Amino acid sequence: LNPLRLVLLGTVLESVLLLSEVPTGVVADRYSRKWSIVIGSALEGSAMILLVSTTNFGVMLLAQALYGVAWTFGSGADVAWLNDELAAQQGAPPDDRRVSRILVRRHYWTMMAGFVGIVPGVVLGQWSLRGTMALCGVSLILGSGALAFVMTDHHRFGDDEDELHALSIFREGFRVARRVRPVRLLLVVMLLAGLGAEALDRLGYKRFLDNGDYGDGSLLATGLLFGILAFLAVVVNKIVERTLNRGANLAAVSAVLLTVSMIGALLVGLAPALGIALGLAIQDPCRESLDPVTMAWGNTFAPSGSRATVLSFVSLSHGVGEVVGGVALASLAELAGLRWAMIGAAAIWLAGAAVANAARGETAEPTPTVGG
Repeated sequence: LNPLRLVLLGTVLESVLLLSEVPTGVVADRYSRKWSIVIGSALEGSAMILLVSTTNFGVMLLAQALYGVAWTFGSGADVAWLNDELAAQQGAPPDDRRVSRILVRRHYWTMMAGFVGIVPGVVLGQWSLRGTMALCGVSLILGSGALAFVMTDHHRFGDDEDELHALSIFREGFRVARRVRPVRLLLVVMLLAGLGAEALDRLGYKRFLDNGDYGDGSLLATGLLFGILAFLAVVVNKIVERTLNRGANLAAVSAVLLTVSMIGALLVGLAPALGIALGLAIQDPCRESLDPVTMAWGNTFAPSGSRATVLSFVSLSHGVGEVVGGVALASLAELAGLRWAMIGAAAIWLAGAAVANAARGETAEPTPTVGG
């Protein structure tokens, strides 16, 4: 696929995210956070199977759209579910720092699983790349069935006779996103992080392959790179976890991660082949670790009754950035080359780091609890 088609796949995904992120967050808050996670996992698996079942670009776009809807079912609902279950265990709302530590630890184990899965993934990929992805899709569907049985659900619903309850949840989430200053700053940070993300996610690895003489070993080279990235993601995530355990400010940690990501993007844009790999190895683990940190940031200032909705606004902001930045930087890559798209992403992330740094020391206004 050419650069524009590669980015178009991501743009369709992010466009669907924009349309469904907040509505699915409201569904999770209104009905069931557990079942939102279960449905999302099943749909993700279905989307992966659909994606590898054809070479038709239109069907590939449809699969990306389905994956976008699936992702939004789990986005925000997982963090809100965690708060519900901790509150049920303790008999009181959980401490924000404890939730932050759990989110980062969860991400650590996710990265560890990805690292362990690299070798069998490459081996199976030599047999059939499509078959390997199809197996992953089946695993997600089976996993969703297991979640349906093992997950508990202590989320308290609103009055079933109140047809406007979902609208009130949306309004509360929007109020927090608009009026609570730390959340407003987080939305700007996520927008800027998203603006530069598509260039590296879709085009960074293309630049890595285009500038290296890998020949028939391109799959092995990519697998080796992913293995290194997965290992470094585990290391960076562990460093972030320990930093937060020492009481570090979430916004300050976000600023550092974006600054280091900016340096990596510059290397991808300006360096030769090995430098490109180094740049990817710098920015990718930092951006991976940014996700649980920003979710913890948003969770700190979200009321329990509309938590999934508020976190959906956070994800929505990132999605808007990816759609706008993806098209803009892909067009820049077509006109001036991939190098300039990487430089553009680096400049945007530097701005995001500046906004995150400005949010240090911010405190939220008291937020009422609406249930759950």
